[in-house]
Amino acid sequence: MATVIRRADSRFWIACFTDRNGRQLKRSAKTSDRSQAMRVAVDLERVEQQARAGSLTTDQLRKVLNDVAEKVNGDSLAVPSAADYLKGWLDGVKAKRRPGTHERYANTVRLFLAHLGPRAGKPITSVTPAEVEGFLNWRLNSGAAPKTAIVDVKSLKVAFRRAELYGIILKNPVAAVQLPKDESSERGIFTQEEIQTLVGAAPSLEWQTLILLGYFLGARLSDCVHMKWENIHPTDGVIVYEQKKTGKRVVVPMHYHIIEHLDYLRTFGTTGFLCPKLAMKGPGGKHGLSEGFKRIATKAGIDLGVIEGKGTRKFTQRTFHSLRHSFNSILANAGVSDELRMKLTGHSSKEMNKRYTHLEVATLKNAMTAMPLFSVK
Repeated sequence: MATVIRRADSRFWIACFTDRNGRQLKRSAKTSDRSQAMRVAVDLERVEQQARAGSLTTDQLRKVLNDVAEKVNGDSLAVPSAADYLKGWLDGVKAKRRPGTHERYANTVRLFLAHLGPRAGKPITSVTPAEVEGFLNWRLNSGAAPKTAIVDVKSLKVAFRRAELYGIILKNPVAAVQLPKDESSERGIFTQEEIQTLVGAAPSLEWQTLILLGYFLGARLSDCVHMKWENIHPTDGVIVYEQKKTGKRVVVPMHYHIIEHLDYLRTFGTTGFLCPKLAMKGPGGKHGLSEGFKRIATKAGIDLGVIEGKGTRKFTQRTFHSLRHSFNSILANAGVSDELRMKLTGHSSKEMNKRYTHLEVATLKNAMTAMPLFSVK
């Protein structure tokens, strides 16, 4: 029967109780209150009795230990559910990271909680490697490409790593999951003649501007469409912008065709976006920029190469992003070094210097002469 004693040299009571094997155990109750210590002793013996009877569940054990912790030092061992923890983690991501990062993580969390179903309401400590692996398999079987599924799992790893560092969980369950081989579908490029045809088929001056920026800057669609006149530095002959995806500052010397095109655009004003109407559109959706580019290519009679992807969805080999690939490939084929191409595309893992020396800009301008000239209609 549970009881308490106190040694002469200590102010804390000691809980005495019988364990599941019939042994008499003594544990400090960490309290100088006798009645409180007695409740701790009774709770500890109750846990041992239930364990001996084989009726102790994880939830029951957690509840008892939580009660004991609160009685001893006022702390709680209660942990958030998987759903509550991940939603709280997303709030932190939203406050500290870029919108695109938050959107990607939020989509992963939504899918993972949907996969867990009712188990999402269980404590986060109950999430096992098997459940994470089950989520990975579910994503692959539902048609996600291996690269997409890998990104999902890596996103979860970041979330659970934080829980591990905070002491909420003892070990990150995602770390034990083996990732599939990353087999990405290969993106195609556009030829010089096809770029001319695309520009000619563009339904508006803004679309011409967007295509030329994508090809001669090697910038992503979101960066091209949000390019402003303040990014243009005619005196230095460069365009300076911050990548939306990475936050890196990129400096690209202006090709002759860009200078020529911007000179024409200046007749309509030099404030705000270069493509004000298109800047109001999103990239996705039926009427988004990506689909708009596909319609231009179709009108131009250019095959975009729609093939079976690594998942169950169709994969378009040539999209607006292929302009970025084309930019990089032309420079590579012309012998421009990896280092210079990384500076021009912002692919370098090192932080871009905020200012370039005159020598560096001159070298980059030299590299841009590898981009060919053609007739822009």
